[in-house]
Amino acid sequence: MPDCPYCSANNHQVKAGKNPSGSQRILCKVCGRKYTPVPFPNGYSSEFKHRAVLMCLEGQSFRAISRKLKISTQTVVNWINAYVARSARAIYRLPKTGEEKRPSPRD
Repeated sequence: MPDCPYCSANNHQVKAGKNPSGSQRILCKVCGRKYTPVPFPNGYSSEFKHRAVLMCLEGQSFRAISRKLKISTQTVVNWINAYVARSARAIYRLPKTGEEKRPSPRD
């Protein structure tokens, strides 16, 4: 068993279920805290998202993409909307949402 990241104990470690992503949780009997030694990543890889965006740019519908990739249609829509927002910010040099707009020297 791995060492506890809180108290550094390497004994008295027991399995304590799994977290939503499927990673093993460990309970330290010395300090009573739970931790995940090697967490699994949540979500989809950026390559997978990029593939969906490319399929959309090739002219496929959201529903066709979601059927082929076996994901929710709303997920595809969210990824495409995020791509469009990033592209618009890059083209027009707009600030990210939540950032203050800087006054130009002409103001």
